[in-house]
Amino acid sequence: MHQLSRVSSADGLPALSICLAATAERPVEESLAMLRRIGADRFGLLAATMTRQGWRESIEAIEAGGLPVEFVAGGVRAMADNDAGWAANIANLRQAVDAAVEMGASTVCFTSGGSGALSWEDAASAVLERFAPFVDRARECGVDLALENTMSIRSGISFVHSVADAAELARMLGVGLCVDLYSAWQERGLMRTLADNLDLIRLVQIGDHRVEATSVPDRWVPGDGHIPLARMVREVRELGYAGVVDLELLGPAIDEEGAESALARGLKWMREYVP
Repeated sequence: MHQLSRVSSADGLPALSICLAATAERPVEESLAMLRRIGADRFGLLAATMTRQGWRESIEAIEAGGLPVEFVAGGVRAMADNDAGWAANIANLRQAVDAAVEMGASTVCFTSGGSGALSWEDAASAVLERFAPFVDRARECGVDLALENTMSIRSGISFVHSVADAAELARMLGVGLCVDLYSAWQERGLMRTLADNLDLIRLVQIGDHRVEATSVPDRWVPGDGHIPLARMVREVRELGYAGVVDLELLGPAIDEEGAESALARGLKWMREYVP
């Protein structure tokens, strides 16, 4: 399970991962070829990509590609009181856990689902029961789960919009955290919250943001926006987080530049600024 020892790449440098969200609609084989061209040595991908291409086909392509998979990212696109929606989403997340085992990925990341008409507290109570089969399956398989914080505009997939709230729900569920600095960069007391919950952190994700943006997804290459990412990743390391830092990019600016160019620049930035 999760270790706080520094995860390093083959050359001894800190492990940096590329999330394939920017190429989620493409065949896995194409995305892996792109990763090799830009010099990435590990990655994460969306469960939606594997569902679209076929779980077996995706796993075989990944095994043939030879790059280590860090995580599979899924989510819940259902309100807390939507029985049918939850059943389908939990089945998909359980499949992500099984695929992670087969591929050797250590983590499955996920979102909480929406609260619907429920209060935060009632939604939290409701999803504890909803997530139980998924959590049990991951525990049986030795796969870490990581609950992700989101922007409040993503209320259709999540009702936890701060790392503090994500940590509270994660402890209730008995799972870890995927900390998205893109969504949390202005959160009050963020580094104190991370320090208090360091044992939960399974993955740290980055992507830049421009303050004039009013829609999502609208991520930018690190250094192209207004988030002080260099300072933030340094502070996260100083807290003691020694795991993988992942680059997640998608949105109009990435599409306009082209995913390969944007991810290559982002990887170059990480190699310069991520301790």
